[in-house]
Amino acid sequence: SNVTNKTDPRSLNSRVFIGNLNTLVVKKSDVEAIFGKYGKIVGCSVHKGFAFVQYVNERTARAAVAGEDGRMVAGQVL
Repeated sequence: SNVTNKTDPRSLNSRVFIGNLNTLVVKKSDVEAIFGKYGKIVGCSVHKGFAFVQYVNERTARAAVAGEDGRMVAGQVL
């Protein structure tokens, strides 16, 4: 889904901000493929230059950040 619910405080810690994203090349399906290996994604929204991925829990979100921070995707470092 596109839902990355900004208002639910319980969901804040299970959301990952992905900055410096080359959204001219990288699509929502690419983001879901890259970040889906860490756990179930319940929401994903892609915007110009960045994206949010919403996971079921905070542990999964932390693992995704640890695993992907600094990764090169489409010529830009996340």
